[in-house]
Amino acid sequence: MRAILSARNVCMDFSNVRVLHNVDVDFEPAKIYGVVGENGAGKSTLMRILSGFLQPVEGEIYFENSKVVLNPLKAKALGIILIPQELNLVESLRVYENIFLGDEMTRGFFLSKRQMIEETKRLMAQLDLSIDPTSYVSQLSPAQKQMVEIIKAISKKVKVLIMDEPTSSLTDEEVLKLFQIVRNMKQKGITVIFISHRLKEVRQIAEELIVLRDGRKVYQGEIQGLSEKQIAELMVGRKLDEMFPEKPMPSAEIVLQVRNLSTVDGTVEEASFELYRGEILGFYGLVGSGRTELMEALAGIRKIKSGEVYLFGKKVQIERPQDAKKLGLVYLPEDRKNAGIIPILEAFKNTTLMSLEKFSKFLVRVRREIDVFKNYEGRFEIKVRTPWQMVGTLSGGNQQKVVISKLVETGAKIFLFDEPTRGVDVNARHQIYQIMHQMIKELGCSFVVVSSDLPEVIGLCNRVLVMRNGRIVAEVKGEDLNEKELIYHATGVKEVGAYQA
Repeated sequence: MRAILSARNVCMDFSNVRVLHNVDVDFEPAKIYGVVGENGAGKSTLMRILSGFLQPVEGEIYFENSKVVLNPLKAKALGIILIPQELNLVESLRVYENIFLGDEMTRGFFLSKRQMIEETKRLMAQLDLSIDPTSYVSQLSPAQKQMVEIIKAISKKVKVLIMDEPTSSLTDEEVLKLFQIVRNMKQKGITVIFISHRLKEVRQIAEELIVLRDGRKVYQGEIQGLSEKQIAELMVGRKLDEMFPEKPMPSAEIVLQVRNLSTVDGTVEEASFELYRGEILGFYGLVGSGRTELMEALAGIRKIKSGEVYLFGKKVQIERPQDAKKLGLVYLPEDRKNAGIIPILEAFKNTTLMSLEKFSKFLVRVRREIDVFKNYEGRFEIKVRTPWQMVGTLSGGNQQKVVISKLVETGAKIFLFDEPTRGVDVNARHQIYQIMHQMIKELGCSFVVVSSDLPEVIGLCNRVLVMRNGRIVAEVKGEDLNEKELIYHATGVKEVGAYQA
């Protein structure tokens, strides 16, 4: 079958650095493609070229067998639509207004709101969606916003739909719904290009796989028969050691004890647990179970209504993040981009941000800050061109390692990690696990890890506490620590009575 969209010898440079090297790819009609690669491999750059947002410095693009020079408007007119990872919706507009933004339906000189609303309903019905067209986008969930972007795409008679990390903020149930929509689009003759770090999902949805490594295409072929490990090894160009290091051996010393903690807003009720020195303690639960809210309460971000917290055997009061930091407890937030880093600040300044008192009396000692950052750059394998590089320009994995360096520099011994590997490629994920073990071995640290990634909590953690409806409902460890057991407790299929720490 002839390709609907192709790239030939495509090259791209940024600041005189080549980021794409002679890439050849072909996409056939009515087929679902998975595109994978480490952060910085060139996936998003290639997709922005194929959708007209970037012009290659060398190479050619072909659409339906004709050579084309693309810009966003030309690509859109041809039916090539990119849904970026950061959704392009106007929060203050209604759903139907977003869908027809720039292509408004009119009657005479006036906008035809009724016609746009009815057309939005028709498009929604095609995908079996029930979003109110007159709702403001700001009122929608992340999953609903993703669906609005898809509706917006199919309203333009799309032929090639490029989806960049579409499942990054979706629940498992919402991912299944999205996959059904993608398969329906394939049945309608649409080519779907699915970019993701989640190799399990890529294997579920894609028919053909494209792997990029260091700006080069290293594989294009059938995905059937490839395991997640084999795909990961194609991405990194070497055999991977076991993804998870051997689990640590905690001591009997309790470093954090929580008794009957409840939050003012009611998101956490009567939570009790203990963390041991050198332990990695997992927290699992469905969205809204209260895991993040519990971590925020312990970090001084969310107000505690009642209960007691003991650190290193002493009862403490934590009302602000500064209180937690002084006591040796720090929090890595779920939302890295908005709460973990300051994107426009240099990498070294992000590392020292929580510890500025160590670098200044009257003036900040920049040379010393840079030396400290370079230490972490080597220890944590942070890839930067220079310490002065703005952290917002780094890959997700390197951003996360900068956040971890910032927390470590405070001298804390207890780390609350909320979704530490979300939006991080497979190699950086492995490196983060190694960093955690290095900190346990060298510094005697302890970790609480909140994760929605079942293989992660099972492979990484000594034991896992399951939350449901704001309460800790079970402890799972040893031979019982498996996906089935965790899901049963998280969904309430299995009840074991009230959990007591």
